[in-house]
Amino acid sequence: MAAIPYGSSAGVESPVPTRCRRSTARSRLCSLAFALATLVLVLAPSASSGLAAERPAPRLANPTGVAKDLVDRFFVLLAHKDRAGLARFLSPAFQVQRADGSGGNKKAYLANLATIHQFRITQLRATQAGATLVVRYLARVEGVVNGKLYTPGPAPRLSVFVWNGQRWQLAAHANFNPLTG
Repeated sequence: MAAIPYGSSAGVESPVPTRCRRSTARSRLCSLAFALATLVLVLAPSASSGLAAERPAPRLANPTGVAKDLVDRFFVLLAHKDRAGLARFLSPAFQVQRADGSGGNKKAYLANLATIHQFRITQLRATQAGATLVVRYLARVEGVVNGKLYTPGPAPRLSVFVWNGQRWQLAAHANFNPLTG
């Protein structure tokens, strides 16, 4: 009995049928695709976890030090009228209450920012309970609020920051000194 060649390539005969070679190549491609898919599934959670991971609020050894930085940041953003920076810094639940009875939510606050020429923060004290940081202080601000000149001297303030799983945001701010000018 004579052997019948199953296929040839460039004059070389092979005892393996062409159909089997295609099957082997397909099998290798499937194995490679499976390995790549597995690698993507293994790496994807770790790559995205850094972006969306929510962490518990840090337990602050010195809440007053952290609060001073946050309050200063708020006033600097406000002095520069940095609406984009304030939009990120303010909590979606943000509320402001002014001594003259006016107030508003985040949208209203961002639409009508005060003008600050200069400010000075003193007597700052802070307490932390879990994901909440409550700060009271005196703020000497010179500027314009609601179209009125604002130079009252040191005004008592209260600011409340909340941890959003990634960073501190200002949730509430109150001024307890009536506008004089």
